[in-house]
Amino acid sequence: MAAHIWEASAGRIWVGWLETGDDLVAEIERVSAEHEVRAAWVSAIGAVKRASFAYYEQDEHRYLELGSDEHHEITGFVGNISIRDERPFLHAHATFGARNGETVGGHLLRGCEVFAAEITIREMTGVELVRTPDEVSGLALW
Repeated sequence: MAAHIWEASAGRIWVGWLETGDDLVAEIERVSAEHEVRAAWVSAIGAVKRASFAYYEQDEHRYLELGSDEHHEITGFVGNISIRDERPFLHAHATFGARNGETVGGHLLRGCEVFAAEITIREMTGVELVRTPDEVSGLALW
């Protein structure tokens, strides 16, 4: 089996912060759509009032939805923007730190309520990243 790799170049960069109460996923997707971003790296730092994430059950090809209503720091966040159903789609994984130092996390879902978040969206050019169904994994991949 061979890896599926494409060359991309850096394009425009957006930095900013989200309002308290924003949905972390929805707002990043909205900003990406507003600026017609079709491919990008995304990072975020800050805190959430509610975390919403999932774990992918590989054998069952389904997401187990998880979450926490506690306040958490965003201790890790890595993601990308690509196109799914003809719209910018955020695929991100996040780790959230609790007051006692424990962490939770996984595949980021809508429903993460922002307390404070600074985001960076780094556009990729020279590449078209469109998600299509992959029969082996059950996921929508590039």
